[in-house]
Amino acid sequence: METGGRSPRSTASPSGSPGPEGGHRPERSTVSSACIPCRSKHLKCDGLQPCSRCATQTLQCIYLKSRRGYKGRAATREQLPAMDSNNLDSGEGNGQDVPSIAMPSANLVARSVQADPNQTFDFALANHNWATIQPRAQNSTMSIRLRCMEAFFQYFYDAHPFLPPRQQLLEAFKVGPPRDHLETALAYIGSRYVGGASPASYSLDLDCFVLQQDLPKDYSTVQTMLLFALGLDGNNERKKAVEVLIRAQRFALELGMNQREYAIINGGRSLVCEESIRRTWWELYVVSVMVTAFHGRRVYQLSGIISTTPLPCEEKEFVSGVIPQLHTMEEFDDDSFLGEEIEWSSYAYRIAAARNLERILGTDNIVFPEDPRTYNLDALLVNWTLHLPSSKVANFDQSGTFDEMMFQAHMITDLSSLLLHRRFTPLDAAASQTIISCTAQGTVEAHCSGLDDIHSCKATQAASNLSKLVGMPTPLIHHTHFFICALTYSSISHLSLWSHLPLMAADEHLKEEIRMNAGALRAMRAVWPSAQTAFSQVSVAAQRVFEMRKDAVGDVFWRDLIGDGNADADGDLNVAGLTGSITDVNT
Repeated sequence: METGGRSPRSTASPSGSPGPEGGHRPERSTVSSACIPCRSKHLKCDGLQPCSRCATQTLQCIYLKSRRGYKGRAATREQLPAMDSNNLDSGEGNGQDVPSIAMPSANLVARSVQADPNQTFDFALANHNWATIQPRAQNSTMSIRLRCMEAFFQYFYDAHPFLPPRQQLLEAFKVGPPRDHLETALAYIGSRYVGGASPASYSLDLDCFVLQQDLPKDYSTVQTMLLFALGLDGNNERKKAVEVLIRAQRFALELGMNQREYAIINGGRSLVCEESIRRTWWELYVVSVMVTAFHGRRVYQLSGIISTTPLPCEEKEFVSGVIPQLHTMEEFDDDSFLGEEIEWSSYAYRIAAARNLERILGTDNIVFPEDPRTYNLDALLVNWTLHLPSSKVANFDQSGTFDEMMFQAHMITDLSSLLLHRRFTPLDAAASQTIISCTAQGTVEAHCSGLDDIHSCKATQAASNLSKLVGMPTPLIHHTHFFICALTYSSISHLSLWSHLPLMAADEHLKEEIRMNAGALRAMRAVWPSAQTAFSQVSVAAQRVFEMRKDAVGDVFWRDLIGDGNADADGDLNVAGLTGSITDVNT
């Protein structure tokens, strides 16, 4: 993308020019941008190598390479062979150079990273520890970058399948317009699954990209920001994730991605590309609803927006490129009254589940169980389940392949039921005040102090259904990271029920569900730091409830003894009387 004529700066001193110790400074040239330390402090930079401030303060002076006038992309495509699935993982084995579809991450930078008074970002590049950034060797970086991109397709893609299938996307990277930002977003997500890869380096590049004032006006920008927000949220960077997601929603609306015509106009006459654009809009919608459920109403910017974008097709149709007739959400709603039998995709049922969750989140002012809206919302969830075809009830398709979209659809529906009915179920303070990693305001609200049997039963069943999803025969790290937050809500419900059980009641089944949730969180923490936070909080809350119940059992035991008359006049335990009773029995 060409925006100017100034050439990028190099991070190395000019050949033959002595450094600060040599007695004179290098010659000053045109400054394409300030160095990172000066930019982070909003100070003027003189553009030297190193600049005066960095030399004085002994800071590491690094310049981000500008893309103004950059012409290296096309040359790279000509020099490197076509990307092949057999030689992606490494550059060894075939005696060939490692093929590449991506530029080094240093080339993905902002053209002018200046504060925009109208943007919503309240984070800045100054938050990074610049002293830890070291120059990267290009060959090693490129090899790891490719491995990260492969890991994206291997582990993450099925959980959020809005980009074109792997082979089509890689071909588009080679022949289409430069989209370094999207390639870096793939590498950023994939780096979570690759040992030795550094997500922070890709995150820095994406920071620079997102903070540009003149972002590329196409759907790839929305795709990049959506992936970046997902990665940030899983990395416990909630605040930044929310800001990026808000900007992605606004940018998508500016482009008109909610309109049917947008995909047709911008799809390049490719049915797969058009389907990917439609999926990008709907994925943005689903992710926005999920983040709103976990991080608060401020996230959601799509309220009241009318969308005419058709619903996605099945995954196998998307991969094959044979896109069937398109249908809209209005047709989905009227499906029971239409004369024709339409086979809706798993993605469509997931969108419908997210829409039910959106409606529940929009009625957080319900405070009484008798409110008619409670019944109406519950009916939405029941109808969603009752009208599932037999092929969608299980989380596997007809060929026996695990269906991640239906897994998430069931997860969202169970979470919706839990959020609806927990309002009228007493919550344990030890659980609700300790497990706060996925709650909007740091606590889980409850509008009652007593126990309502119907709502308690439905909340308990929904929490149990979420726990059962852990047992699906597929690796936990292949699931969306939103499953982490769903399990935290399930754990809050389990712990609250456990704390309210009679002391001598059977609780083994409940304890096993708590153990299962904690075990799943522990397994997912290998990839997502947010799982580590949730695991720690659930473990602490479980220990508190356990200790509370154990102490209460001890109190009851001694109180029963006192109640049997084994106490003196002051109310203290009569040890002598108790001993005498034991002696009498022995004799």
